[in-house]
Amino acid sequence: MVVDRARMAVTKWMPYSSVGAAISFVVGFVFSLPPAQVIVSAAMTATLIFSGLFFQSYGRDKEEQAKAQP
Repeated sequence: MVVDRARMAVTKWMPYSSVGAAISFVVGFVFSLPPAQVIVSAAMTATLIFSGLFFQSYGRDKEEQAKAQP
């Protein structure tokens, strides 16, 4: 089974990354942190979530390939 990572990136990973960045923005502004730190935090959060899901899909793909082979 081939995983269509581009479709998953647009339909699942980007919205999850956006939610993570939004949470960082809200928390940063509630605690009155400097805007530069809030922006960097949001960007790092979005990148971390996206890359985590990206690598998880590769791991899941390798597991499926290992099960398919005798």
